[in-house]
Amino acid sequence: MDTIRRGTNAGGMRRYNERLILSAVRRMNGASKAELARVTALSPQAVVRIVDELDGEGLLFQAGKRTGGMGQPATIYRINGKRGYTVGVEVGRGDTTIALLDFGGARKAVCRHADSFPSIDTVLRHVNAFIDEHLAATILLSNEAFMGIGIAMPWFLGEWRDELGISIDQADEWRRADVADRLQSGLAWPAFFENDGNAAALAQLLCGAGIDLQDFLAVNIGTFVGGGLVLGGRVHQGRHGNAGALASMPVCAAGKSDYLIHHASLYALNQDAVADERSEWTRQCVEALAFAVTSANSLLDLEAVIIDGALSSTCLDAIATGLRDHFSTNAPPDFFAPEIRRGGLGNLAAAVGAALLPLHASFTPDLASLFKKS
Repeated sequence: MDTIRRGTNAGGMRRYNERLILSAVRRMNGASKAELARVTALSPQAVVRIVDELDGEGLLFQAGKRTGGMGQPATIYRINGKRGYTVGVEVGRGDTTIALLDFGGARKAVCRHADSFPSIDTVLRHVNAFIDEHLAATILLSNEAFMGIGIAMPWFLGEWRDELGISIDQADEWRRADVADRLQSGLAWPAFFENDGNAAALAQLLCGAGIDLQDFLAVNIGTFVGGGLVLGGRVHQGRHGNAGALASMPVCAAGKSDYLIHHASLYALNQDAVADERSEWTRQCVEALAFAVTSANSLLDLEAVIIDGALSSTCLDAIATGLRDHFSTNAPPDFFAPEIRRGGLGNLAAAVGAALLPLHASFTPDLASLFKKS
């Protein structure tokens, strides 16, 4: 964990350093003051002061002692999950998934609604009903406890109409420039918006298979294949917030040039398919993903590629194993093959990432903000 973003001991950076400590504790799933000083490069005195203040504010709590080694047992601090709550919403092309998370990132409730293709009114109805069911009868909707709603969705939700089989009117509702405003106007709490692939990558980074990584590509196999990119321990959004979106990545499959969306997406797999048909789809998926991963890694030199999505564990394992086998025998001679990891968030990755958005906005350090010109 020695590559966690470094802190600064300079004056005027207290807020940043508090966020840094919280981010480090979250990714390390608990740490002592000495460990936090080591990974953040803050002075031991600064860490002691910040951790004690965060403990006093209820953002951290003392989770016990770690024995072993020389000296006194070290006190381990963890995130206090009861400090706040968020709701995350993934607006998908075939369903809406909603998750309730506490401040520590633990899932408290999950709900999925299968829709042929969502409308904005349908999404708002699902979200408000979920909040009424899980939060309205408690004190958790107070301004202090409830931190907001994260909404993750494809930036081009209404595109690829032929593949989805939707009407022009259905697609046009999500093409309008006021989509975010219309969603926010139907909610009584602050909303944070993000591309679904970036949200899924954030979930892998903060509480998934990428928690110990700094540079990786998160591949999410859903109705359409998607992805998100993490570089330097931060989700890399790109100019339009669409970096890592894999659907339109060119691939060579069956000897022809095509796009990844047509070979690694669930819309192309009949849910009633027999074993042989599923096996053939998996083979084609691995072939196309291998082409895409080779291209991405040749450019970015990644630590790992995380494979996750709305598939059974058996199918995800088969895809990950197929990619490992491919790179063990077919990698270019000047190629450092990334580790292929199997994610464990499944079809909840984007919704969990969406729920992390309010936490990420308020309690994650942002180096770029330190150098903005006034």
